[in-house]
Amino acid sequence: MIEAGFDRQVSTKTLTDGLEVYRELLDKSGKTVTSTQLGDVITVKLRVRSLRPESITNVAIVDLLPGGFEIVSSSLSPGISSINGVDYVEVREDRAVFFATVPTQTLEITYQIKSCNRGQFTVPPVFAESMYDRNVKARGMGGKIGVTK
Repeated sequence: MIEAGFDRQVSTKTLTDGLEVYRELLDKSGKTVTSTQLGDVITVKLRVRSLRPESITNVAIVDLLPGGFEIVSSSLSPGISSINGVDYVEVREDRAVFFATVPTQTLEITYQIKSCNRGQFTVPPVFAESMYDRNVKARGMGGKIGVTK
């Protein structure tokens, strides 16, 4: 059986099975945002760490974008990554996928998105999972973001 799609309800619970992942959406001054104006650039800050006593290799970190947003192309380049700890970056229309070795200290990934449409949008939870051990995974919290003007 193959099932595809997205959750209808945004999870308000985090999941930490060997990994921990957290996302912040920040404005120009570094403050957390829940609303923005059309065309404004927002910084996405992902933090992920291993909850095991050692680093975890071959982890995929999937960050789905809120509807109505796109990645600022100058902030994130697909391919072999220049981000310390991240091996490869895949940029898609609706998400950014980072393939990394996750250390016991926090690995921080930063890039930018911008709003393209007005309205209220769901911010899907960020997800991280070991590609070869399905028991090692984490999910952050989702939320909402509003875009005006």
